[in-house]
Amino acid sequence: MITFLGLSNIAWADLPVADTLRSTISGKKLKRGEKMTYSIEWKGAGITFIKAGTSFMRVDSELTWARDRRAYHIVNETWSNPTFSFFYRVHDRIESFVDHEKLYSLRYQKMLNEGGYHHQESVEFDQEKRKAIYSTGQEVDLFPEAKDILISLYWARLFPLEVGKSIYIDNHTDKKNYPLEVKVYKKEKIKTIFGKVECLLVEPVLRTPGLFENQGRLLVWLTNDERKIPVLMKSKILIGSINAVLKEYSPGITEK
Repeated sequence: MITFLGLSNIAWADLPVADTLRSTISGKKLKRGEKMTYSIEWKGAGITFIKAGTSFMRVDSELTWARDRRAYHIVNETWSNPTFSFFYRVHDRIESFVDHEKLYSLRYQKMLNEGGYHHQESVEFDQEKRKAIYSTGQEVDLFPEAKDILISLYWARLFPLEVGKSIYIDNHTDKKNYPLEVKVYKKEKIKTIFGKVECLLVEPVLRTPGLFENQGRLLVWLTNDERKIPVLMKSKILIGSINAVLKEYSPGITEK
């Protein structure tokens, strides 16, 4: 997962959040067993893009339990290849446990290892009490049915996105609550593992470290169909820029 940076302060009353979006995806499910594998390509000053590593995003085939609820288990893992690791080693693992019925967060875990930066964190989402309980013991208030960054990315794929419009998702990241805005810019045909297909160019806007600690915009190309597969992601980072190019896709199963 390429993570994102930057979100201005926006009045919640002005946003089409929560109830409207929940009703739009009511009854929709994630695809169990879906897996997307990416080649991570890095570009530094005066250097053409080189393969730096691999990343995957996966929804486990079997449901699990979290906080006494049936849950999806979503995993994102990213690691640098041996050559790139000689200069800058990366191994990140992010996990999200998501309520099977309502698609809100139940538990979120991350382990980030990027160069000299190391960080581990676990967050319990007590949706009944509207509290995020961190592994440090700190408790933070939550908005109703708040979502972590990982499930937010899947949530965005469930909507009928329209060019020129944004959607907003109730997000909780790094002890803060705010609307994650997903901007939809245009339709564009690009080469993918599926051939040349029409995609929607979108920009998720939020603030969180991860995957080489993003320092700029993230642009994502989603297939313009019901699957909305992220086939290409581009972002600036501290040490250059990276592209995440989809190389393998397993569709998983759609629940009835």
